Amino acid sequence: MIKVRYTFSEVDGKRNSNLSEGELPPIHLSKGFLQQHQIHSNVTMIKFGNWLQEFSVVQNNMLSDNEIGFMRNNESFLIPENISFDIIVKNNVIHLGPFIAFIVKKSFAQLSQNTLEHYRKLYYLYEKNPRFVLICSSDKVDTVNQTITGFYFTQGKWVKGIFPYPDSIFKKTRMPFEKELELRKATGEKLFNTSFISKLDFWNACSKDAEVKKYLPETKRFQTVHDLDNMLTRYQTVYLKPAKGMQGNGIFVIQKEPDGIYLINNMRDKKKFTSLNELIHALEKMLPKQVYILQQGVPTIYKNKKYDFRLYFQKDYTKKWICQGSVGRVAQEGSIITNLKQVAHIANGEKTIQIIYKVNESKAKRIMIETIEVCKKVCEMIDQELGHFGDIALDLIIDHHYKPWVLEVNTLYGKKSLKITKDEDLKIKLHTTPFEYAAALAGF
Repeated sequence: MIKVRYTFSEVDGKRNSNLSEGELPPIHLSKGFLQQHQIHSNVTMIKFGNWLQEFSVVQNNMLSDNEIGFMRNNESFLIPENISFDIIVKNNVIHLGPFIAFIVKKSFAQLSQNTLEHYRKLYYLYEKNPRFVLICSSDKVDTVNQTITGFYFTQGKWVKGIFPYPDSIFKKTRMPFEKELELRKATGEKLFNTSFISKLDFWNACSKDAEVKKYLPETKRFQTVHDLDNMLTRYQTVYLKPAKGMQGNGIFVIQKEPDGIYLINNMRDKKKFTSLNELIHALEKMLPKQVYILQQGVPTIYKNKKYDFRLYFQKDYTKKWICQGSVGRVAQEGSIITNLKQVAHIANGEKTIQIIYKVNESKAKRIMIETIEVCKKVCEMIDQELGHFGDIALDLIIDHHYKPWVLEVNTLYGKKSLKITKDEDLKIKLHTTPFEYAAALAGF
């Protein structure tokens, strides 16, 4: 690990800060550093994030072998002191990093000290970790000067700084498309969790692959009475959902039975209609002006209770999708959703499989392994069709034939379920692995 120092020692009888026009700024390196990294040229390049600068090499044995000396006030920004960096030396370029931007808010004003401390503790952003993580907001991305403003933690306090674009970016909030596109281009597509994915976008993208499509309940936009009639004729039970997730709000179940058509809302109210037209008329009055989808109902009832699973997928330092863990959620009796407000039981995914299907631990493990393999194919389709992702949660059902049905993908998912299950190990993995991936994207 390397630390930066700023020095004003005299070189050739003049101070570092007084450079003539065209003269390269010096970089001070110890003899041991030069030998260890096989730097033989009088000129080298320093890379920090998207910034690249040429320097003249000055041997300075007052520095230790894990220090790099710069002159102060020569550049428009300063590489922070007292931060431990990893370095990669290749083709006469010294890359300090990884420099990771963590975009958590839309507005810089939202980055209060309490908010910064919340993210630091939640994501284990401790000083001993050789990654430079800048917590920032989307409104402080300056596309004209290609800089980003944020806060970094050093010597027990938060410091504000303006820096060049980073090596990689982990995005946890929505941001203007133009800014996101600019950052993606500037970093070589090293911004991940690029966009929100609606249920309709998810279906349209992933159903392109015939193998993946087998594990997706049919989904289509709700536009006419014929759409609903067609779905009910084929599936008898259809879910009516907002295309954009609303934490279980606005979801209905429509069931076609011999004595009529039933509509059940998320508050468990059940109403009977004698015809499809009567139902459509009622829906026109109660549905808000937004896009709704129709989704094939997959039978999943355990003691008159709905259930589903959430599997957490992330990319790690290998840049490959891995399943970090799972939870199974059983709803309250009669509820049509498994939102936490109406959940009766939450447990580890494999444990939930054992309870529902009355199988032993070994069988539950095999079912989960097969489910994970299906989900990995879904993750690969999401990357291929919808953007660059590295941290998502998939909500799915496993039917009585042990077949998984993937319902939707969550890119800004919460972790309240893990508080209930008290799975601290999984929480730690979910909060630290994205930075392993960000470092790998940066080349470290």
